[in-house]
Amino acid sequence: MFCKGFVQVDQSYHFGARISKTSTYGGKIIELPLKISRDNVGNWWLKVGDKDLGYFPAALFPRLSTRADQVGWGGYTVTPAGTTSPAMGSGYIPDNDATHASYFKFVKYLEIVGMEFDPLPFMVASYNDAPNCYGLTNYKDTKKDFGYSLQFGGPGGNC
Repeated sequence: MFCKGFVQVDQSYHFGARISKTSTYGGKIIELPLKISRDNVGNWWLKVGDKDLGYFPAALFPRLSTRADQVGWGGYTVTPAGTTSPAMGSGYIPDNDATHASYFKFVKYLEIVGMEFDPLPFMVASYNDAPNCYGLTNYKDTKKDFGYSLQFGGPGGNC
């Protein structure tokens, strides 16, 4: 997202812009499917919903010529130093209810041959640098209707 050189080919969404339709706490859920994959010339494509939003040219990542060895899912907030951190997601800590906090569901990775797999336990590490303000719960594959999933978010505050 912050790498210079992203080539946007569809104008449906823009990095850093507000998303007009959002979920409501305890109510209607709005989901936005995301996918990052490598094409046959080495470009890394971002698909949002059913749209190929754009790509990071292969030249930006010469060491990723065949595959990525790390991927991250989650959220972050930004605020000037010394100020109160804003809420993340709905502002609520994960509580095993998808209508309450932000989540990623059906998290998968693509093998070189293009087949999708759930992450294995040894592949996953959880990280939260502000646990007094935000929560993170990795449900792994225990929520069958969500596949491999994680939930995150919180009220913010003095982090």
